[in-house]
Amino acid sequence: MMPKESLVSVIITTRNRKRDILECLDTLYKQSYKNLEIILADNNSEDNTLQSVSKRFPDVNIVVAKRNLGIAGGRNLAQREAKGYYYFYLDSDTILHEDCIKELVNFLSEHKDVGMVVPKMYYFDYPDHIWFAGSTIDLFTSRTINFGTNEKDVGQYDEPRECAHGPTAFMVTKEVVDIVRGHDETYFMTYADADFAVRTKKAGFKIFCVPSAKLWHRLNMEENRSGIRALGYNLPLRAYYFSRNRVLFMKKNSSAAIFAFFLLFIFPLFTIYYTLKIIQYKGKFIYLKNHLIGSWDGLKYALFNHLDNTRFN
Repeated sequence: MMPKESLVSVIITTRNRKRDILECLDTLYKQSYKNLEIILADNNSEDNTLQSVSKRFPDVNIVVAKRNLGIAGGRNLAQREAKGYYYFYLDSDTILHEDCIKELVNFLSEHKDVGMVVPKMYYFDYPDHIWFAGSTIDLFTSRTINFGTNEKDVGQYDEPRECAHGPTAFMVTKEVVDIVRGHDETYFMTYADADFAVRTKKAGFKIFCVPSAKLWHRLNMEENRSGIRALGYNLPLRAYYFSRNRVLFMKKNSSAAIFAFFLLFIFPLFTIYYTLKIIQYKGKFIYLKNHLIGSWDGLKYALFNHLDNTRFN
């Protein structure tokens, strides 16, 4: 079987997002590319997700975690069931254009040096405004930046472009999966995608954003522009992992010299900056608390290799 006709394993992780996952699955079943297997890792949902998915989409292969494994652990759990030539990792709060998977497969099959492809992503509430059209990762500061964020799409990002990583949704070949293995579960959530992408590039593969493949992400654009979501925090739990995992990511992926500089200068500046920004948002004490705890746990990992992934799980 030619690669572009091969099985795609769609790997989704969800937790307590019954409405979102049902709508996401509905768009998967409407894809023009039909050779799919859909594997759903449920991270111990308590909102009848399992019953609802089983009833409406009985062909979905559901694997159930006994506890919340996070996005990284959930993906690894589902990946063990995958049989595809391509693996499409997808967050459950997404809506796909009917040709999304077909466009990603076509690009991968035609570019042998590319191991990962990422769709162009839009805001769900502003469907013609871009959230992601490519990205960079700075291995000196740990910053990840998306191209095109908040811009109205007028064709300015219509050409495929090499990028650094793919948040929310990305497709890889089985060759990449065999080499990279899976997601690093020490991250639990934030920076797991970036770490996977860095390891993919280190293995010699290119990463491209394919703008002809489109999806819509359930993000509120105004909140992402001016609310606390602008800091990357949509949940208090995310504030903890964002602060902590910044250090994990740098220690795992930068040189010893750069990491020492990061720890001495960049990390303290980020900690202070985010503290001051969070204080501006009234009633967000829990975010500040988790941010500071995460910063402290990141520092402990940097100095003593001590990591506790059970603090909030």
